[in-house]
Order: sequence, then structure tokens, then C-alpha cells
Amino acid sequence: MKNSEKHRATFITKIKTNSIIKTVSAVLSGIMMISSCFPAHAATNELKLISTSPITSGVVQSNYTWDISDGMVKATVLEIDLTNPYVELTIVPGQGKFTQRATVSDMANNTNAIAMINGDFYNTRAEGAPIGTTVIDGKLASSQSYLTGVYCLGITADHTAYIDAFSFSGTVGNRSGAVMALSGLNKTVYWEETSGQHSHIDKLHLYNDLWGGTTRGIDTYTGVPTELLVKDNRVIDVAIDGGFDTAVPEGHYIVHGDGKAAEFLKSNFTIGDSIYIEYNYEPVKDWSLVIGGHGLLVDEGQMVPYTKDLSALGGVRARTAAGISQDGKRLYLIAVEGRTAESKGITLGNLSLLLTKLDVWKAVNLDGGGSTTMVSRPLGETQRVRVIHPENNGVERSVVEGLGIYSTAPQGTVLGISISGSQTLFIGETAEYKLRAYDQYYNPVDPTNTILLTESTGLGTLSGNTFTAEQTGTAMLHAKSSTYTAALPIKIVGGDSVETITLDINHRDFADGSTHQLSAYAILKDGTGKPVDPKVLTWSLEGFDGTIDENGVLTIHTLEKTYTGTVKASYDGVETSLELKFAELETVKLTLDSTTLWINDTPLEMDVAPSIVNSRTIVPITFIADALNAQVEWDGKLRTAYVAYNDSLVEIIIDATELYVNGEVVALDTPAVITNGRTMVPLSAVAGGLGLDVFYDAETRSVIIVQPELNES
Repeated sequence: MKNSEKHRATFITKIKTNSIIKTVSAVLSGIMMISSCFPAHAATNELKLISTSPITSGVVQSNYTWDISDGMVKATVLEIDLTNPYVELTIVPGQGKFTQRATVSDMANNTNAIAMINGDFYNTRAEGAPIGTTVIDGKLASSQSYLTGVYCLGITADHTAYIDAFSFSGTVGNRSGAVMALSGLNKTVYWEETSGQHSHIDKLHLYNDLWGGTTRGIDTYTGVPTELLVKDNRVIDVAIDGGFDTAVPEGHYIVHGDGKAAEFLKSNFTIGDSIYIEYNYEPVKDWSLVIGGHGLLVDEGQMVPYTKDLSALGGVRARTAAGISQDGKRLYLIAVEGRTAESKGITLGNLSLLLTKLDVWKAVNLDGGGSTTMVSRPLGETQRVRVIHPENNGVERSVVEGLGIYSTAPQGTVLGISISGSQTLFIGETAEYKLRAYDQYYNPVDPTNTILLTESTGLGTLSGNTFTAEQTGTAMLHAKSSTYTAALPIKIVGGDSVETITLDINHRDFADGSTHQLSAYAILKDGTGKPVDPKVLTWSLEGFDGTIDENGVLTIHTLEKTYTGTVKASYDGVETSLELKFAELETVKLTLDSTTLWINDTPLEMDVAPSIVNSRTIVPITFIADALNAQVEWDGKLRTAYVAYNDSLVEIIIDATELYVNGEVVALDTPAVITNGRTMVPLSAVAGGLGLDVFYDAETRSVIIVQPELNES
């Protein structure tokens, strides 16, 4: 019998599991030690386990660093024993419904999750729904998009995990026998890879009350829809030539048709008519939970080539993945931080390699880049913390769904106490340490007795729960209550243990009186990485007038006609610097029908030349962005280029007669096009959106882009 549904969908999914996870070693005499690795020397490409700890019964969190060609990588793995009776897995749609996006942190806090990661891919410009299959509490919540080579993670009622490709089919019919195919449940617009067709043009879609938006798959490509409001297999209202301007009422369904599908609805249904809606999804198993993903990363323990289009997914980015063991009884949720001072990110190929190093049997790629987020509740803690930070240390992105981990364990007897805090310090660095108690199920427990914290080596000063490192070596913190003890080693490193220190600055809006937060990150000779407290650094400035306080805040005093400057920092003999560019005086020059681009007096060869279309100059945006030190990203599925420069973001959609500048619509008389594989954009509109000046020299048929000069005070 197929997985079939008739007008049913629910919100929460719970998967119960039974036995403690294998990677948590024995707890002896009530003493719990969080492990930490400090090898003498690390070879490049060595995966290093930094720490591991249970976060609840049946779930272990392990933190890794990996020094590879992409740079230093920070990865966190949640290993879940699906046979543990106290572990539950739940898919959380945004704020409770599709189209209502939320951050992973908010979803975790609102549902009291022990840990959570982001889930499926979604169309960022549409209403907000997963692209793949979503099954919640055994009921289909979102159907599989018609895409090739896309896989999902599913868990059955017997607590076995699978990674497989899913499909969907369905029909809508009336009592007279008129029938039309149903293309999807709770789907936003997309382009079908199997046919190349738009997902909604001439097609029927079904929406239930899990869909929170007031529009259903409407975009500039679709026509005027007709919709039916359905309850208990009967049409109770019809909205011809426009659809309903409301969300789906509780317990109802809306059948949405466009083009030929709209005509089918108008011709075959009126208020009061019976309606027959049936759909099913495959593969056939007793699914409790399914969450959509993308291409395979690992199959049968081996790396596999990524089969999907990499135009929007490639590069060194933050990544999220889900993997399973060979017997399907163990689930691995993996997140890699990217584009931060602590972690450069990773390619999809290296993500596959990482998963094989973790002995994952099969794995699928989940939504990554700016969507990658993981939160968890440390052992003994009551609050969740973000263990994987957003790219560029930016604002956490709101996503369509999260995969959460929950505990149903009862309050047990106290098992031990723990010390948490930084295990690597620099000389002069101060860190606060938290003392917590936990029970046999690793639930947090309020200690009934005062826990005393002491330090035994004399390598620093302890004041309450705050330790200040003073000498190199391994300090040892000890916690003791009337019944339990714990210990935590702290490695205090000097300059001889530091390989490199890298400086960064939070923004580059330089002006007289402006302030900027400086940050520093060190790679140690053992291969691990660590943020550097600004207080332990000696700072200096060259080339401009300013000051840096003990917290690393740079205040610029006077720039006048200063165009560049240098921030310098040192720690125990290790020096580093950061070049600052206060003003851009460069010009970028292009000549029509010439592939040579000039940056001041420096030539750069392009593989496509600027040209004139509809009296507008169109240019290859990638080369222009590189010349201006702007950031450009390409989303192949949305056929959209994103160009970020200073405080401006321009979104350019191929073949569209509009673009977006910081979210505002700007009309175009000449759309962007693709020529010889390069995105060609109307220069004047894009430059205007980025705050650049453009001049045209008719005599030489040249276009000159001038970057803004520093305003004099």
C-alpha cells in the first residue's frame, strides 16, 4: 500500500529512540571529564577532535578543527542514537507554518529543543517553503519538487534512518469523472528540472492550513489563478480569476489552479460540489519524519561526485549535512562554519571527505551558506548557545524549517558536575568558568550543595569563577561539591605556540570620529584555532591618526586626505597587521567590443567584451565586481546575481525588466542577459544602485567607473 493522504496534515514530529550513544565513554565514580586534544604538532589535513560531550541522553556533541587547503575549518557533529528511548526528533516549520520563516535560535528556544540545525533548501524570493519532501508526525506536509538527483533524510516508526530520493503524485476529480493531475502540496514556485516547465503554470496545487501565507505560488510568470476552498471533501467557496486573498483557514484546503488548471476548476466545480483529492509519495515506508535535502555527499562510505548544479552552491562556504550509519540506527548532523575569523568554510568536495573521515555511511547536503546554523544546550546548562555562527559573523538568517532534537527523559539522580569554559588561553587573558550539575540522563540539575572551584598549578589567578592566565603551561581547574568532583585542564600558550594571527574589522565605513571593532584570530602550531582577546595584544597604528582601546575598538580621529593606513598588533613576539583603505581613487575603464579592462593603469583581460543593447551599455558583472573589490554571488536556480558593495546590495535577475537595490524595485529598459556563460548587466542602473559614478567617452567608446572619494571634513 502506498503512503497516501486524504486532507490531513499535522505540525509536530516525534521520533522516540532507546540506549545511550556509543561515543560517550563510561562515567567513573561520578566524575565527568570533557575531553580535549592538544597534540604536539598537527600535519595539514588532519581532522582534530577538540572536545566531545553528551548534551542529553542519546546525543553526543563533538567539535572539530580541520586545517585544509580551504583554510582552518570549524565543524560540529551531533551524533544521535536513534534507539535511545528518551530522544525525539522534530521538524519545526518556521514560526509554526510554512511561509513564516524564523531563525534556528528562535525555533529552538520556542520549542525548548536540546539542539537544532537548519533544514531544507528553499526559494529565498518566494513565499517560503521547502523544496523537498517534508513529513511531520507521519503526515505529508510538503511534497517533493520535480527535481533530479535530490535526496531526503527520512526516519521510520521503528527508528531507522534512510537517505533516499522521493517522488509525489496525485489527482483532483469530481463526481462526474473529470480528473486532473495534482502537482504538489504546499509548494512555492520553482522550475521543474524534469520538464523545464514552471511549477505552477497550467497546473493544480493543494494547500492546507500548514501554509500560512495569503498567496500560493504566485509570481510574475503565472497568470490569474482560480481557487477552491474545500472542507470535508466539499467545495464551500470559489474564487474565480484571482484566488482568495487570505491564508488557508484551520481544517480547510485550497486547490489552486493556473491557466489550463484554472479552466479545469471553473468548468468542473461550483459551491457545494463534492471533490475528490488523493495523493501519495514514495518510497513506501512507515515514515515518521522526512526532511528534504539536495545532492548526495557520501554513499556506502565513499565520496560521490556532486551531481547538482554548482553555480549557486559551489565555493568555500558554510555547510550543513545529515548522515546515517550503515544500519540506520545512528544519525549524524554536521555543520561547518564559514566565512568567519574562526572558520573559512569548505567546498562540497571537502565536505564529502570530512563525512568519510567521520565514518558516515550515507549523507545528503542540506541548505548551507548563510542558512547554516546550529544551536545546542551544553552539558548541565539550561540555555542554548549558537555553536555555528552565521557567515561573516552577520545576522542569523530566518529559514523555513529546522530539525530539532528533544529529550523526554525524566529527572534523574545527580550523576556529576562539570566545568565549562575556554580550554586555551593566552598570557594575560581572563575567562569565566561555569559550574553545573547534571543527572543520569544529562539533564541540568540545580546543585543542592555549593560547588567550590580551585586551581592547583599556580599558573594564573583565580577569583571566584574567573581565571586569569599568567604563565605558559597547563593549568588545572578543580570543582568539588560534597559528593562530586570534576577537573578541567587549561592550556596557556605563549608566542612560541602561535603560527599566525589574523586581524579583521567589523565594517569599513571610515570617517572622522568613526569607531570600528577590531578582532583577532590565531592559528596555533598544533593546528587548532582560537580568537585572541584584544586585551592581550599590543596595538599600534601607521599612516593615520587614531586610537585603539583595550577592547580592540578603533577610533579614527582625522583622515583628511589619508587614503590608506595600517593597524598592527603583536602578542609575545608574534606580529601581524591589517591594511585599511579609507578611500577609493581608482577608476575602472572599459571599451566597447574590447576584452581589456583597465584598473587605473593596470590591464585585466576579460573573456567577454562590453556591448550596446537598446542604447544601454551592458558589462560582465564578475569582472566589474572584482575590479571594485565588490562581492558577487550567483544563484543558478533563481538566475539571480547578488552584488554587495559598501552598504548596498543589488539583486539582478536574468531577463527581468527590474532589479532590486537594498530591496527596492528599480525598473530597467534593458534586462540582464547571459553571454558566453557570463552575466551581462546594464551598467548605469547597477552602478547607480552601488553608489558609483559612470562616465561615457564617446570619442574612445569607453566607459569609466569612478569610485567615491573621501569626503573632506
